[in-house]
Amino acid sequence: MLLVVFSSSAFSNATVELVYSDLRFDIPGDFSLVANIGDSQNVLIFRYGDELGKRYLAFSDMSNDKTIDYGCPVAVFFEGVFSGPVNPGCNQQDLKVMQDVFVRDRRVERWDVGRYSVIYSDLNRKSYLFVIGGEEKLLRIGSDFLSYDALKRIVEGI
Repeated sequence: MLLVVFSSSAFSNATVELVYSDLRFDIPGDFSLVANIGDSQNVLIFRYGDELGKRYLAFSDMSNDKTIDYGCPVAVFFEGVFSGPVNPGCNQQDLKVMQDVFVRDRRVERWDVGRYSVIYSDLNRKSYLFVIGGEEKLLRIGSDFLSYDALKRIVEGI
């Protein structure tokens, strides 16, 4: 994981270039804390402010997630969560649970960036982006304060 800092201006709206899981992201640069939770999902969290558990931007590489038996490659599983058709080998019960969490009663949008599909899921300012590449690559990006447009800008350069 590599964090490269560059200033786009001398003001608070400077951005930081983040290279995470071999992809490039432009994130807001005014974070107050960076935490790396080196578990199996390689979680990287940026906090924007001083209040614990608030105003965060979190990256999680779920490509090699072994915490759930998806029954199929994790990227294939999440493609099924959001757009189907569902691979019959995927764990149907967990697929339904994930649809309840990330699809039901949420604003969900999908767009392509290069060779990746990006899926946006939002409900009451708890927003997620899922970056899916082929059958093997899955990143989850979550925030409790960034707007749709701000999140979309983060992934424009992948």
